[in-house]
Amino acid sequence: MKILALAPRPLWPAHDGGTVATARCLRGLAAAGADLTLLSMRTEKHPEGDASAGEHPDRYLTRYREIHLNTRINPFSMLLNLLFSDKPYDLARFRSPAFSEAVAAELGKTHFDLIHCEGLAFTLYLDEIRKHTGVPVVMRAHNLEHNIRKMMAKTEISPLRKAYLLNLSHRLLELEKQAASRFDAVVPISEPDSRWFSSAAPAKPVFLSATGADDVGYIPEPETDNPRVGFMGSMNWQPNAEGIRWFIKSVWPRVLLKIPEATLHIAGKGLRHRDTFLPGGRNIYIEGEPDDARRFMASNHVLISPLFTGSGIRIKIIDALSTGRPVVASSVAVAGLKAVHGRDLAVADDEDSFSNAIVKYLQDPALRSSAGKAAIELVRTEYDNRDLTIRLYEFYEELSRGR
Repeated sequence: MKILALAPRPLWPAHDGGTVATARCLRGLAAAGADLTLLSMRTEKHPEGDASAGEHPDRYLTRYREIHLNTRINPFSMLLNLLFSDKPYDLARFRSPAFSEAVAAELGKTHFDLIHCEGLAFTLYLDEIRKHTGVPVVMRAHNLEHNIRKMMAKTEISPLRKAYLLNLSHRLLELEKQAASRFDAVVPISEPDSRWFSSAAPAKPVFLSATGADDVGYIPEPETDNPRVGFMGSMNWQPNAEGIRWFIKSVWPRVLLKIPEATLHIAGKGLRHRDTFLPGGRNIYIEGEPDDARRFMASNHVLISPLFTGSGIRIKIIDALSTGRPVVASSVAVAGLKAVHGRDLAVADDEDSFSNAIVKYLQDPALRSSAGKAAIELVRTEYDNRDLTIRLYEFYEELSRGR
C-alpha cells in the first residue's frame, strides 16, 4: 500500500512531542507494510540536526523530502489576517506555494492509495490535493486546537490578548468542523478528541489511534542520595512553559519543606543551561536539551507533568511510564490516558495535592516500585506502538478498498 504523508514539521531530529508522535506513527506504518513517501515542512523552530540525533527517516521511508518555510510571526501579517481573513493565523502561516508545488509534483508522478495528513493545517491544502487525486485523504489530529486556545484565554490577564485568543479559538473551531466533515476520515490520538470529531461529523469514519511507546521496560533508579524530580517538555510550547513556571513558584517550595535535599531537573527543546525566563529556586538544575530523552527520564525518581492547557495525549507521560517511573500529573495532562490514579500514576491539580503526591513517592521506594510495575504493564497493554500502528494500517487498507 502506497501512502503519501504530509507533515508540518521534519521527522528528524525528534526532539518535541509533535515530531515524536509523527515519527512513531510513520515508522510503525512502514513496519506494518506501508510504502511511505513523506513531504515535511522545515521551519525556524526545527533547525537541522546532526547525524547522531536519532534514527533518520530515510531508513524507513521510500522517499523523504523537506520544504523550507518561513512561519515566523509577523505582526503586520497577523493584523491583515485578523481584519481580512477568516482563517486562523496560527495555521495560515503554514500555507506555502512551494509546499503546494511539491505536493502537486509528487501526486503527478506517483499513484498513492491514501494521503495521510499530520494535523489541522492540511485542511488548507485539501482542495488542491483533491484536484490531483481521488484517493482517501485522512487527517491525524494531535489535539483539539480550538480547545487549547480557549483554555489559554481563560488564564490570560491582558484583555487584548484574551480577546485575540478567543477569536483564534473560534476560527480554529470552524476549521476543525470543516476538517471533520471534509476529510475522508479523521484519526485522533485521544478518546476525548475522538468523541468530539465523531459528534462533529457523525457520518464520517473516526479511528482512534493513540501514540505509543517503542521501548518498554524497567530501568533501575539512579544511585544518588538526593531524591530527583524531573520535568521534560518543549519550552517553545506555551502550556509547557506556563506549567513549569507554576510548579517552580507554587509547588517546589512545598516539596523542599518536607525533603530539603530533593533536586528538580528540567530538560527539553528550547532550554539552555542558563535560561532566565524560568523563575529561580533552590536545588533546581536546567539540563538543556537531552541527547536521550528516555535516559533523562530514568535518571529521576519521579516525573511531573503540570499542564493546565491542552488536549491529545502527553507522549512524555507514556514514555516516563514506559521506564517504570511514577508520574505526578494534572488532570488536563492525563486526559485521554487509560491510566488509573493511585495505581499507574498520581493526578493532582493544586499546590498541596501536587507536592504531597511527589513527597509520598519520594519517601516510599515500595510505592514507587509498585507504581512502576503497574505503569509498565499499562504501556505494554495499551500503548505498544507496534500494535497500535498495525491496527491503523489495517484501517487504512479497509478505507482504501472501500473508495
